[in-house]
Amino acid sequence: MINKFTKFKIFLIFLVFVVCIYGICVRLYNYQIVEHEEIVESSMRKTMLTYTQNASRGTIYDRNGVPLVSNEMSFQVVFDYYFWEKDRQNEVILQLCAIMAETEHSFTDTLPITLTAPYSFTVADANNKYYSQLMDFVSEQKDWGENLNANEIMKKLIEKYDIADTYTNAEKRTIVGVRYDMENKGFSSYSPYIFAENVPIETISKISEASMFFPGVTINEVETRAYRTIHAAHILGRVGSIWKEEWDEYKEKGYSMNDIVGKDGAEKAFEEYLRPIDGTLGIETDIDGFSTGMTTLDDPQPGKDVYLTIDIGMQAVAEKALVDVTEQIKEKSKFNKNGAGHDAAGGACVVIDIDTGEVLAMASSPTYNLETFNADYNDLYNDPLTPMLNRTIGGLYPPGSIFKMVSALASLEEGIVSPYTEIKDEGVYRYYAPSYTPACWVWNDYRRTHGSINVSEAIKYSCNYFFYETSRIMGIDTLNSYAKKLGLGQKTNIELSGELKGRLAGPENRDESNPWQPGETIQAAIGQSEHQFTPIQLASYISTLINGGTRYQTHLLKSVKSYDGKETYVDNNVSVIDTVEVSEESLEAIKRGMLGATTDDGTASSVFADYPIKVGGKTGSAQTKRGSSAHGTFLSFAPYDDPEIAVCVIIEHAGSGGAVAPVVREVYDYYFGLE
Repeated sequence: MINKFTKFKIFLIFLVFVVCIYGICVRLYNYQIVEHEEIVESSMRKTMLTYTQNASRGTIYDRNGVPLVSNEMSFQVVFDYYFWEKDRQNEVILQLCAIMAETEHSFTDTLPITLTAPYSFTVADANNKYYSQLMDFVSEQKDWGENLNANEIMKKLIEKYDIADTYTNAEKRTIVGVRYDMENKGFSSYSPYIFAENVPIETISKISEASMFFPGVTINEVETRAYRTIHAAHILGRVGSIWKEEWDEYKEKGYSMNDIVGKDGAEKAFEEYLRPIDGTLGIETDIDGFSTGMTTLDDPQPGKDVYLTIDIGMQAVAEKALVDVTEQIKEKSKFNKNGAGHDAAGGACVVIDIDTGEVLAMASSPTYNLETFNADYNDLYNDPLTPMLNRTIGGLYPPGSIFKMVSALASLEEGIVSPYTEIKDEGVYRYYAPSYTPACWVWNDYRRTHGSINVSEAIKYSCNYFFYETSRIMGIDTLNSYAKKLGLGQKTNIELSGELKGRLAGPENRDESNPWQPGETIQAAIGQSEHQFTPIQLASYISTLINGGTRYQTHLLKSVKSYDGKETYVDNNVSVIDTVEVSEESLEAIKRGMLGATTDDGTASSVFADYPIKVGGKTGSAQTKRGSSAHGTFLSFAPYDDPEIAVCVIIEHAGSGGAVAPVVREVYDYYFGLE
């Protein structure tokens, strides 16, 4: 017989059982109903691996659809922080560098110190990015001291990176170069270090075969920029990793630290269009790690394609012509009076569409190879001819007589002269005598004068005396008001970085200790004095004048399209930024003078006398420092009766404007199909 105590125990057990069942039911209800979505999401997070889907950077084309910069697959050697063995890193770096040396492929080394002892700086210029980075790096180190020389910095770096004495000096320098660059670029768990790019397959094979000796070294297959032309280096520009000092700016725009961005040229100017947005791919795995599905979390967005206004064929012709004509000038200098042109050096050529402001070509000489830029950097930087300088926008030159069309326009529009007014050239200008008696060039060279001539003839024969007189009457303020309207002494605001403003000679650029004198105006009127302009400003000025006074925005961007060509985001990027009053009578008088310069006995007739297309032109010889040949300058437009393009050419120390005119003829040959 079951007693009461036994019954109670059974009841208690039953109660506990019921409570447990109830609790289980409640938990199951919560899991399956109340917390279902949260648990599923949590489960997915735990079993979802995400991978970056790289998107392609946009392609750069010329105006005719010729690809200039695109993408191709290549290999990178990368250091992965998670698997990087710090206690062996010096050994690993040295072994990797040995393999690179075997296959003659370069690796990243931005330390501006020579490779052999005794050490010295490869460049010691605060404007050099690598030198300034090193100085910033040194200043951040505690107890290193100040004003260290290259040997002292090397000693500090060897100590900092714990490089054993058993290594040779050459090996120490190799390790220091890589370790310094790793630190400078923030090698960390969120920022892998790219040791070498565009690595050939032979090198990759050697590294892969010895991978067990290289912990933390990975091979990435990535898209890199492929240059489809050897021309237009200053226009196209380069891409690269985000520098430490740039990070704050790019971070705000949504970039990741490992993104590649444009560094200069069109790559930088049109970064907003060319930039790709990487996607994210999610791979689901079960509890055993096997893939159960794949999901695109964010679609990759390729960069947009950018079409430039330049014609790469014309660009190639301009670049070659600058080099060829410079060499011809130097060769002919042996037969010139006083050897003029013996020191001919760099130069620039800019071609602009008169009716749109589109830049068809902008060649700067000497130039460089984008493919080998990093390897060539130190040589390029130390080259006295400064090949990295884009002379078309960053070179400042006195214009010489190609400024005389400004003086002609001002004198005509202000009524100082009419197209038929004649002024007698007396050789020596005596208005400011006896203290100041400048002479016309024809007097200085041949002791004769141009006689009585009008404004067209003054342009044709480049008569200084005529413009001395008209500019004295009008004054510097009037003269400069027209120069400004034509765009001189101010940036064109072309999209490329590095453009200089230039300088108009005149009282506004002087202080009280050096006031402007009236006699200086007549030198400014013939393009001397303190005038300093860029070739692109000069090309824009003559375009504005010849098209009748409309100053278009000078630009390189023609259109922007989607990678598949189905959508257009920018098209016919043409805008007017200013106008200047140019009467038809004044314009025709100036054009007649420029036609005369290329025909009959004009200053450029030897180059264009037999040319099948009528062109207008003006030569200039801009004086430079004593002992150097004058810069040769030339402005031109064609065809004469219905102008389409304008050309500016400058060759440093060419001796005369006529000497550089053959470059313009080469450009016209290409444009009009006369090759």
